[in-house]
Amino acid sequence: MIKLVAFDGDDTLWDFSTAMRRALQSTLEELWTVHSDSSTGALTVDRMIEIRDRVARELEGRVVDLAAVRHAAFERTLEEVGIDDPALAARLNAMFFAVKDLHASPFPDAAAVLTEISRSYQCALLTNGNADPARYELGGLLHPIVRSSEEGVAKPDPQIFEILLERSGFAPEEAVYVGDSAEDDVVGARAAGVRSIWVNRAGAENTTGVLPDAEVEALAAVPKVLEEWT
Repeated sequence: MIKLVAFDGDDTLWDFSTAMRRALQSTLEELWTVHSDSSTGALTVDRMIEIRDRVARELEGRVVDLAAVRHAAFERTLEEVGIDDPALAARLNAMFFAVKDLHASPFPDAAAVLTEISRSYQCALLTNGNADPARYELGGLLHPIVRSSEEGVAKPDPQIFEILLERSGFAPEEAVYVGDSAEDDVVGARAAGVRSIWVNRAGAENTTGVLPDAEVEALAAVPKVLEEWT
């Protein structure tokens, strides 16, 4: 019997990607103001995302705090355009998070879906991110809240799912995990023996070789899946 429904945060309950791109654009414009030469002029938001993803892969298994990963990505970005300025990297990093938090918002169906599901199941948050669900008025619906930055381990490592289960007091077969990432959420849940629902809004291809127990195009479809499983 399902008793716990846990959710990912970024791009599952709230729109991280849109806010992230806006924040990167702001930091890029700040960089152009400080260093308006040809090297910085070639930078784009997409290239900054590529650099961040590359840095994250290099730090995988050693750094799980995404704020630290983002800071390292700004340092690498400056390095790749020939700028050695740790203070500027720190300033851009702080600016990124301030702008991201200003623009981030929950998906339109998030509050209603969580409210509906919480009538029948305990809802929790398990995230590799660092956003506070209370900012989106969702915090009261999610308990416990487990963050990789506080646990020293990140999805898809099954250990962080085990931490969630221990704090919730449920067995793997009593839990369902809902997330947007096949790599982190589907693979991690399967490794922990937890059923997964993949929220695949963009119709992305799953290249992990691990299939979710269900796939939906929007959060609003999750309650129906849970109903079918009970």
